[in-house]
Amino acid sequence: MEKPKHVLLKFLKISFKAYKPYFFVLFFQILINSLMTLFGAYTLSLLISQMEKGVYRNAIFTGLFLVGVEVILSLLNHLSIRLVVVHQIKMSEAIDQVLSKKIMELPFQYLEDPYYLELKKNAEMGVNNMGALYSLMASGAKILSSIVSIIGLVSIIITFDWMLVIVLGVGILLNILIVYFMMKSQVKFYKELLPINFKYGYYLNTLMSPTQCKDFRLYNIGVLLEKNLNSFSKELAHNFRKSNLKMRLYDSLMSTLRYIQMAIIYSMVGIRTITKHLPISSFSLTISSALSFSDCITNIIQSSGDYIRAIEYISPLVELMGISTQEEDGKEILESLDTISFDHVYFKYPKTESYVLEDVSFEIKKGEKISIVGLNGAGKTTIVKLICRLYSVTQGEIRINGIPIQRYQKDHYIKTISAVFQDYKLFSYSIKENIHPEIEESALNSICEEVGIKESIEALPKKYDSVLSKNYEEGGVDLSGGQKQKIAIARALAKQADLLILDEPTSALDPLAEAEIYENFNKMVLHKTAIYISHRMSSSIFCDKILVLDNGKVSHFDTHENLMKDKSSLYYKLFTSQAKNYELNA
Repeated sequence: MEKPKHVLLKFLKISFKAYKPYFFVLFFQILINSLMTLFGAYTLSLLISQMEKGVYRNAIFTGLFLVGVEVILSLLNHLSIRLVVVHQIKMSEAIDQVLSKKIMELPFQYLEDPYYLELKKNAEMGVNNMGALYSLMASGAKILSSIVSIIGLVSIIITFDWMLVIVLGVGILLNILIVYFMMKSQVKFYKELLPINFKYGYYLNTLMSPTQCKDFRLYNIGVLLEKNLNSFSKELAHNFRKSNLKMRLYDSLMSTLRYIQMAIIYSMVGIRTITKHLPISSFSLTISSALSFSDCITNIIQSSGDYIRAIEYISPLVELMGISTQEEDGKEILESLDTISFDHVYFKYPKTESYVLEDVSFEIKKGEKISIVGLNGAGKTTIVKLICRLYSVTQGEIRINGIPIQRYQKDHYIKTISAVFQDYKLFSYSIKENIHPEIEESALNSICEEVGIKESIEALPKKYDSVLSKNYEEGGVDLSGGQKQKIAIARALAKQADLLILDEPTSALDPLAEAEIYENFNKMVLHKTAIYISHRMSSSIFCDKILVLDNGKVSHFDTHENLMKDKSSLYYKLFTSQAKNYELNA
């Protein structure tokens, strides 16, 4: 883990860039708090001084003036608190936006890595759940305000008796020692809390998810999840009780030390005032300064604890924001996609030893319809991820139009590819917006008719303007899995890309809907190059060639007719084994 000062500097840079006004508001609050502390130390002594001199009329005017200044400072203090609260909310929103943008910019490989997935969750937890942003800023502001006040207070105390500074200094050292052990305990507590809280969050979110309700009612998995949630709840509660007990003990030690210190200071100032025949105003000013000094030290110590905890909470965010998003990008512009070729491609996922793809070579020409088949784990989806530049090959080369894909500008390259993945997502927007926000009505109708969803959409009250969610839209709709999958296919077709990738695009469709998709497949794809992945072998019949993968290697790349001639091939076995299930007995 980075040193706290490095984390702080990086976080300040991130937050200042995200929302600058918050820092000016904090500076205003620091200034007001410092003025109030110094003014509070002088107020009583000024009144006493006037009365000691017998100028009672001046004392009245001084009192009224002091009350007026106190009122103004109090109003300014309330204003600063209000401004900090308002801008704190804006800063939190700004940090959320920065975090979201960063996650969107991260190379895809990080989003499938458990370490970075947990780092993302910890960053979100620190900012949103643990209030680290507010705690760090508030504690920093208190510390700075107290330091500024201490500088002024020391100059008052040292003129009375420099021995008082020594007494206060010894108190500071003892407090620092207590704080050191307190923070050591807090850091240990935080490190133990993170993994427990991560698991607790998983079980809580799973149990609260509406999509899991059917399984909870039919199986005992809900009981198991609830049991685990209760277990982690008890563990969290136990850890918090233990931590809070330690914190109370440390607070008691610091309070006891403070009372002993102030008793010594009262005695020293009182004795010196009596023996040196000093004015009461001097006694009042010194005591007020010492009390304010002690309060400032207490604020620094307490804020230091909050600061150190906040640094721990904010560290995942800083680490996440420090990940480089500068992916290698080319300069070539891809106007049209004519050929895709894999040249002796090897690939293994980060932090793994075994290759998912080994020595894979093939070429797809413009307009060809290719089916990729193989057993689970053969590397079918991995090929798609590599073509989409979500990962880079470990060895070998992928070329588009004879040029390595890394030499193309990524933004232009992605425009030529459209894909429907197994884990596709639709969003809480209208059906039209999910397909394409700017699509013309005629094109929208045509595409939806081709994929067989037009009739279902037009039966809805708001038709294409129906929102695909009931989370916040009262008139939202819940469609079936097959209907959603058709909308995902329509979205892919609406992009007007040269290459269309369909990864298990009919898994949620019924047999009739699937047959309809297959029959209209060539019409839908038209001149596009298409890569089709499906466990349903019948889809291969509609394709020009079939790429057969076996344990990450290409076993065959040929037409359906030619592959069926080799009865010992994997493709023949896969196709005939499924075909038997569709045979009708006489």
